[in-house]
Amino acid sequence: MQAYAAWRDNLEELVLERGGLVVWHAALFVVGLLFGALALRSLEVETQLELSRQLSGALEAVRAGRDPAAGALVSEALFRQVRTVALMWVLAVSLVGSVAVMALPLVRGFTSGFAVAYLTAEMGARGVLLAAAGHLPQTVLEVPGVVLAASASMGFAAEVLASWRGRRRLSGYYAALARYTRTLLSAAVLLAAAALVEGYVTPHLVRIVASGP
Repeated sequence: MQAYAAWRDNLEELVLERGGLVVWHAALFVVGLLFGALALRSLEVETQLELSRQLSGALEAVRAGRDPAAGALVSEALFRQVRTVALMWVLAVSLVGSVAVMALPLVRGFTSGFAVAYLTAEMGARGVLLAAAGHLPQTVLEVPGVVLAASASMGFAAEVLASWRGRRRLSGYYAALARYTRTLLSAAVLLAAAALVEGYVTPHLVRIVASGP
């Protein structure tokens, strides 16, 4: 219970202190979402046919019960989320690459928008259901996690850069770094939860939709 309270306090403090950055990164995700949906129109016919074949094969595998084991899916998803958090930490601490942190919500939005738009265009109403079952459950946790992690990273980098620009040393740099790391790990909890949902919940939902009439 104490750990939960500390986790919640970390995220609440982040939203209060970095509210502008949170809104900015959420807006970047939405922009990526729109660009991802629009990118579907620019695909060549050969690419669309290849994607269609891959989608058909994946659905047949799900219907036949040949989908990957939950443990493998969770491991892959966790590795992807750990890599994202580690990349944000390195970029923020390096300061030089901190601006690149803004690209991460944009890319997540792009992939989400493209996936949903493609499934909808390819399968109609069934595609909407498949997108809701296969993408929405983990996205509900993943997007806030990415937005909060990116906001914490940019906030830390901006604080350090502002102290350098003013020709003054950031008092308690290591304390600020430790605080940033704790906040980043708090956001990473949401990403870890998203990985668990992706591995243990989403496959069952996809199987239900794919096996429907």
